[in-house]
Parts: sequence; C-alpha cells; structure tokens
Amino acid sequence: MQDNYRLLIEKLDAFIRKYYVNKLIRGALYSVGLILGLFLIAAVLEYFYYFDTTGRKILFFSFLGVSALALGYWVIDPMLRYFHLGRVISHEKAALIIGDHFTNVKDKLLNVLQLKQQANGIDHQDLILASINQKSEEIKPVPFKAAINLAQNRKYLRYALPPLLVLLVLLFAAPSVIRDSTQRLLQNGKEFLRPAPFAFELNEEKLTVIQYEDYDLEIKVDGSQLPNDVFIVVDDYEYRMTKKNPTEFSYRFNKVEKDVRFSLRGGGVDSRNYLLAVLKKPNIRDFQVKLNYPDYIGRTDEVLQSLGDLVLPVGTQVQWIFNTESTDAIKMLFSRSNKTQLATRQGDDLFLFGKRAMLDETYKLIVSNEALPKGDSVTYSLTIIPDQYPEIRAQTFEDSTDANVKYFAGEASDDYGLRVLTFNYRLRKAKSDPGQLQSITVQRPEGKSTSFEYSFDALELGLKPGDELSYYFEVKDNDAVNGSKAARTGVMIFSMPSIEEMEKRAEQNDDKIKDNLKDALAEAKKLQEEIRRLQEKLLQEKDINWQTRKQLEKLLERQKELEKQIKEAQKAFEENKKNQEQLGETPEELQEKQEMLEELMESLEDPEMKELMEKIEKLMQEMEKDQALEMMEQMKDQNEKRENELERMEELFKQLELEQEINKAADKLDEMAKKAGGTQRKN
Repeated sequence: MQDNYRLLIEKLDAFIRKYYVNKLIRGALYSVGLILGLFLIAAVLEYFYYFDTTGRKILFFSFLGVSALALGYWVIDPMLRYFHLGRVISHEKAALIIGDHFTNVKDKLLNVLQLKQQANGIDHQDLILASINQKSEEIKPVPFKAAINLAQNRKYLRYALPPLLVLLVLLFAAPSVIRDSTQRLLQNGKEFLRPAPFAFELNEEKLTVIQYEDYDLEIKVDGSQLPNDVFIVVDDYEYRMTKKNPTEFSYRFNKVEKDVRFSLRGGGVDSRNYLLAVLKKPNIRDFQVKLNYPDYIGRTDEVLQSLGDLVLPVGTQVQWIFNTESTDAIKMLFSRSNKTQLATRQGDDLFLFGKRAMLDETYKLIVSNEALPKGDSVTYSLTIIPDQYPEIRAQTFEDSTDANVKYFAGEASDDYGLRVLTFNYRLRKAKSDPGQLQSITVQRPEGKSTSFEYSFDALELGLKPGDELSYYFEVKDNDAVNGSKAARTGVMIFSMPSIEEMEKRAEQNDDKIKDNLKDALAEAKKLQEEIRRLQEKLLQEKDINWQTRKQLEKLLERQKELEKQIKEAQKAFEENKKNQEQLGETPEELQEKQEMLEELMESLEDPEMKELMEKIEKLMQEMEKDQALEMMEQMKDQNEKRENELERMEELFKQLELEQEINKAADKLDEMAKKAGGTQRKN
C-alpha cells in the first residue's frame, strides 16, 4: 500500500521541480527583455545627451540595481527553489495546480493527502491506509507533469526578442551608439566631452606650480571652427583668457597657494575639469640664532630672532634653530669651505645647525623637500670682529742727578683684557755677543687698560764701562681663541760710556770744577766788597730808600748766582766720583782727599745762608735800617766763611788733580810693561 502513496509523492515532487523550471524559463525571458531594454535606453540617452559624471553614475548604478533585482526575482529565486534551497510550494498547492488541469483527479488527490495527514494522528490506521492505497491506485495513470507545458513560454519571447533585435541592429548599423555610450557609462567617474567643432589642447604633464609662485597657463584650440574668446572657469567664476593669436590663449594664476581645479569654455564648448597641482614650497617660517660668546670677553650670551647677517667676536659659538614648513632638509653652504653641510633634524619642522665663527664669510641657506629637491635659498653674511692686538706706550724720564737711573711711565690697553705686562732687557758686554733675554713681570692687570711706572739703575743690572743694554716693555692680551697676542714698545738702548769716554768726561768735569770754584771764589770776594759798601751807605742814611732796596735785591740775585755755580761744581764732582767708582778701585790717599773735598762741598750747602736769604727776600719791602744792617752783617760772615772754604777746596782740588795725573801715568807705564813682557814670552 505504501508503494502507491510513495509513487504519488514522487510524481508530485517531479511536478514541483518542473513548476520551478517553468518559472525559471519565463523569468529568464522577462529578465533579458527588461535588462536589454534598460541598457538600450541608458546607452541611447548617454549617446545623445552626454551626461556629466553624476548623471552617468545614476544611469549606470540604476541599471545595475534594476538588473540585479530582476535576475534575483525572476531567475535566481526559482533556481534556488528548484534545488529546494528556500521554501517551495506544498504538495496541496501542487495538487490544486494539477487539479486545475486534470479536473477528474483534483478531489481524489487532495483527499489522499488529507487522509494521509489523518492517518498520522490515530492508532488504528488500517481502514484509512486501505482507502489511501485505493485512491492512489485510481489516479496512478494520470501524468502530473503534463499539467505544465514548457512550450507555452514561447509567448514570452515578445518581451525578450524586440530589445535583442534592436541591439543587434544598432551593433551593425550604428555601433558607436552602443560602443561609445557603453564606454562612458563604464567609466562614469571620468569626464567626457561631447565632440565639438574644435578641441582644447594643453600639456597636462606641466600642470604643476611651486607654491606662492605665478603660473602661466598656455592652451591651443584646434578644429574646423575656432572660438573668438576662451574663458577659464575657476570656482564657478569665468575669467577671460588673453588671446595671443587665433589658436593660442593664456592666463596667469597669481601667487598660487593651493591646488586649483578649472575648466575651459568657449564657442559653446566646455572642456573637462583639469587640476593645477601645487608643489608645496619648502619655507623657513622663522629662526633663532643663539650666540655663545667666548668667556674671556665678558659678554653676555644672546638669542637673536630671524637675523641672518651677523657681526660677531671671533670664536663665538653660533647655533641656528630653524622653524620650517613643508621642508625635508636644510643645507648650509659656507663660502670659505664651499661645501654644503646638512642641518640636524629635531622634529617634523625643527632643524639645528652649529658652527664656531672664526673668519669673515658668506653663508647660504638652502631649503628643499621631495617635490622640490633644489628648493629655495637665501644668502647672509658673517662678519667677524677680530681680537685686536694690545697697545702700549711708555715715556722715559731721566734722573738729573744720576744718568744711570731711568724712570718710565706708560699705559697699556686691549679691546677685551690684558694678561701680563713685562720689562724685558738684554745685556751686551763690551766687545762680545748679546746675552740672554731677561724678563721681569711688572704687572698682571685686571681689566682692559692699565697705567704703570717702572725704573731701573744700570749699575744694579751689572753694567760696566762699554756695556750696552737694550730693553723694551711688552704686554700680552687674554685672547683665549688664538692665544695671547703681544705688543711692545720700541727697543730702547742704554750705553755705558767706555773707559776712554769716562776719562775724557772726567777731565772735562775737572776743568769745569776748577772754573766754577775759581769763579765762585772771585764772586764771593766781590760780594763781600759789595756788602761792605752797602753797609757803609746804610750807616750814613736814616732809612732805607728805594735805591738801597734795589741794590739789596741785586745783591741777593748775585748771591743766588754764586749758589748756582757752587751746585754745578758739586754736580761735576759727584759725576766724577761715580765714574771713578766704575773705573775701578781708588788709591787710599786719593780717596781720603776725595772725602775731604766732598765734606767741603757739603759744607758749602749752608742752611743758615739759605734761611737768611729767604728771610731777606720776604722782608725786603718792610725791612728797617737796623734789620738790614743786621742781616747784611750775617751775610757777610757767612760769605767770609764760604770764601775760606772755597780757597781750601781750590787748593785741595789741585792736589787731587795732580795725584790723579800721577796715578794715571803710573797705570799706563804698568800696562805698557805688561804688554812688553807678554811680547817677549811669545818670542
């Protein structure tokens, strides 16, 4: 019994499959007709209207959407159901469709299916199953699949064939209608222009400009009809291009900052959109210059803002800090080395470079990026203030009483500071090579300038007759960059007289001493006589008159001249004494006479006489007769005493001079004897 029912179900399943095959065929014909129709409509519309990218996108994606829906509903859905993927029609629904075609089995087929459902719900199924088997046997000969006639789908060709035929006709008769429009629809993101009587021509490869620079756009028009004017359209604004000739036009973009999209328009023709691409220009927004001055110049370090031309002390450590934009590298080119050096990158837009400034030169900043490897450049100057040499000046003063003593006063200065001031000398013995240079530190100044004083005694330095001393002052600065620099005064020479010169000078001094003593003695006698006469005159007068006062003044003047002659004699004597000490030891007898003569010289410097003369000079206009007589008497006594001393000195000096001559003669004889003895030994 079950075999008949199972066979019935298999026939129903076969019917259901054919049912979906039928729907698939019909849906395919519907889909072909709809898709081809839509395609033809879209292609023809695009062919005649040349839609922009937005219109073409709408057409293209609308076509795809409708086509996808049609295929999904009419083709894919029946196909999935044919393979029982998804919900398919029930056996009851299939029985109704079969019953509509075979009316005599409709009720029996539904009755069998209903009885089967009842049999599944009760325990005693024998009678029901027997009834199902009987009815199944009765409808077994009926061919269920015949209820669907696939050939009837031919009537749906009327939906698919017309658009297919139109497509074939167009492909053969006017292929460009399908080919060109289809190409534009597929490339819906690209601008296409309607064929025009002329075309715009420009070099798109050169549509680049450096940021903030001008760009000259050059175009040409080519065709059978040329426009009188051409406009460039930027941001929906039209700008007339400059007409060079009938086929060439130009337009200048000023100071281009960012990318510019534009199109061309003229003679009723619009071009597609173009892009003028901006190459980001490497740029230095601002920069700092940190200056670390050498410590020894005492100048505070500084930070300068965007100042490229620099004037710096030598040895300054300079650090540039650049704040940039759109910059990949900064190169520094210094004129003296003529080699580029890369600044160190510290961040996206920060670059550092350091250098010690030593010499005048120029330097160039070169900024670049990937788009502009040569970039831009700017040139600055680096001017160096050198550490100047120090300066020194010295003035010499001589001791009026001692020619061997020298005094010096001077000044030294430097632009940054002084380190040491020295006195340097070299001694050259008579008839020999110069000795080693000696140096004595005078000062270690603190500051930029100093004044100094110094003195030396040639005898303390060991000079002998005929020796020569060369000397100078030297100052050194505190230059810590190139090392201390020195400046000197001119080399000065001090020469000790030779023995012959000293002897000659002694003879001259002897003559001078004798003359001065002789003149002083004569003047002292005359003064005594004048004082006596003036005393006699005052005794005869009641008061001191104007004429007497004048005579007294002249007397004082003559007294001063006498003092002067005595001092010159003393000076010549002292000079001879020093020369004698330099020449060698003095015999004891001569030394005793020199000491006696020196004592007499010192006694001539009478402080009482000096005090008396000052008193007379002070009271000259107010002096009374008695006072004048008293003072003149005192002057007379002093001069008488001095006259006696001068006579003694003159006599003693003559003796000393005679003994000196004898000693000189004896010395010469000894020297001649030594030379003669030496000659004999050689022979």
